[in-house]
Amino acid sequence: MPADIIFEIGTEEIPARFIPPALERMKEDISLLLNEQGVSFKTAEAYGTPRRLLLYVKDAADKQAQKAVEVMGPAKAVAYDKDGAPTKAAIGFAKGQAIDVKDLQVKKTDKGEYICAVKREGGKDTEGLLSELLPRFLLKIDFPKSMYWDDKKVRFARPIRWMTALYGNKPIVFEIANVKSNNMSRGHRFMSPGAFVVDGIESYLNQIETSYVIVDPAKRRKIIIEQIEKIAKDKGGCVLKDDELIDTVTFLVEYPVAICGNFDEKYLELPKDILINAMKEHQKYFSIIDKNGSLMPHFICIANTKAKDMDIVKRGNERVLRARLDDASFYFKEDRKKGLADRTNDLKGVVFQEQLGTLYDKVQRDISLVEYLAPIIDKGSLEHAKRAAYLCKSDLLSGVVGEFPKLQGIIGMEYALLDGEKKEAADAIYEHYLPRFAGDELPKTNGGIILSIADKMDNICGYFAIGLIPSGSQDPYALRRQGLGVLQILLSKKIHISLIGLVERALSLLKDKVKKIDDVKNDALDFIRQRMDNLLTSEGHRYDIVDAVLSAKFDDPYDCMLRIQSFSKIKDDPSFEPLMISFKRVINIVPKDFKGSVDEKNLKEPAEKELFKAYMALKADILPLIKEYNYESALRKISGLKKEVDAFFDKVLVMDKDEKLKGNRLGLLKEIGLLFNIIADFSKIVTDKK
Repeated sequence: MPADIIFEIGTEEIPARFIPPALERMKEDISLLLNEQGVSFKTAEAYGTPRRLLLYVKDAADKQAQKAVEVMGPAKAVAYDKDGAPTKAAIGFAKGQAIDVKDLQVKKTDKGEYICAVKREGGKDTEGLLSELLPRFLLKIDFPKSMYWDDKKVRFARPIRWMTALYGNKPIVFEIANVKSNNMSRGHRFMSPGAFVVDGIESYLNQIETSYVIVDPAKRRKIIIEQIEKIAKDKGGCVLKDDELIDTVTFLVEYPVAICGNFDEKYLELPKDILINAMKEHQKYFSIIDKNGSLMPHFICIANTKAKDMDIVKRGNERVLRARLDDASFYFKEDRKKGLADRTNDLKGVVFQEQLGTLYDKVQRDISLVEYLAPIIDKGSLEHAKRAAYLCKSDLLSGVVGEFPKLQGIIGMEYALLDGEKKEAADAIYEHYLPRFAGDELPKTNGGIILSIADKMDNICGYFAIGLIPSGSQDPYALRRQGLGVLQILLSKKIHISLIGLVERALSLLKDKVKKIDDVKNDALDFIRQRMDNLLTSEGHRYDIVDAVLSAKFDDPYDCMLRIQSFSKIKDDPSFEPLMISFKRVINIVPKDFKGSVDEKNLKEPAEKELFKAYMALKADILPLIKEYNYESALRKISGLKKEVDAFFDKVLVMDKDEKLKGNRLGLLKEIGLLFNIIADFSKIVTDKK
């Protein structure tokens, strides 16, 4: 009968960020492994805490499924003599396959008749298999960093201290890293460190919770949220929303216990973001805000132990936070002795990149790119964006950012406001780093949009110019993220801009630092094009339509988006597929190296004259539509040319013996293809008929 598989790997504390991806891989890996072995099962789940990774497979079959396996042998003519008796070749093959020579079969193949051994494989007991499969499974679990210990033969995130392995209620025995598996698990390190016997999933779950371990991350997360929300409500406020922090602390504890602490109100004089960051990044504390969004002098920490005297734990956390806030207050006061603008000159002494110069050099390039972009995006934001560009890197020299690096940009904004800078410039300082990660917010102000694009394009073009190009999984300067960020801004804000012009401008600013920058332009543009391709296909657009549009012309990303959207609107129309097929007839017949053009005077047949007339009328109709980015209407008008195209191919011999007629007809088809190509390279669109 089917039974459950339980496999718990007990370890020293695993870093929180390692656990969620490991749990996902565990589910995938065990599913693949069992399927490969022909062991059916209902579901596979993985749970984890800092001290344990738990695999649970429900209703795994008690035996492998059997399957027939064919092994081909020598040709029939070699395997049997003229009387049909098996030769040494057949006898040797049968012996090698461990079957009787009488059981050999003859199979017909494309190369003739061959003998074949048909064997049944599988059928092993799952219980016996697991002693081999579970060690393989464990050793396949991957982590960002692993370590050796003891005899240094096994790598894992942290040293393995115990393994609980069962099929049903039967222990599965094996050994890894000098640790033998058995049917024993352990509770919380401090509150219930003893071992207990496991004889099934219900037994495990009942005992693990009474041993102060909440093994299900979803349940731990829910408990944490309920506890912190209750504490904040009791204080007359609410928890500052921070899903990232909730996810982190969920994997820092096995048994969450929320504690509310307090800090001196004098620290509320510091900028809000400094306090929030100090509590979150260093201590993993939650902030409490009042109904107006202002910070309250309280914090919530999540302990991993329910102590006898929780007040001692509270005072300890208050003491640690006080020291951290004292540091922040000191750095803030020191920073305020010097304005942001006064720090910009100091950037001359800070290297941005050896070949690309100092941070001051980068600031000057950003200013030049802002001057290029502002008239295109919003000339009214030029002065604010330029001022922001001048100030945007100065906070990197501040003590607060040195202590709290994630506050770069945020502190720049805060200090700019304290210095009396215009709010538009201060906002742009913060927004120029956006988006910082997948799903992050985009710049909202035009000044922030302009500076964000400028800063990212300088990074991309600069690193490409000196040969530091992302390859494979290696992208140390996060250029892929920055390229994607530029595209997300342009698309979401519906900005038309020439990437060619922008890249040329960015590279021109590097000419005194980097040689052969002309060779870099195409590489940088292709890099951004690949980001566009990935972005659009990940959003569900047809890969062939994306490829067709980007192949025709990739310069203005938002224009590309409009062309793709127009295809998405008409791709299901009855006229779409026939149109694609007709157009492929047009482009497939014209040689790629053909240089000729059409001359109306040399048109001879009525069908080619009609096609030329229809083409000229179509051209007059759709060019204004294309200029207005009305691609849907343009495509619908293009579909009207199908009748004349089909008539042309039915009644006109394109490859006429008369070279003049042939060249003129190819010229007509070429010009039609070029007109279509303004919107997309239709040859790349997949149709049922080629």
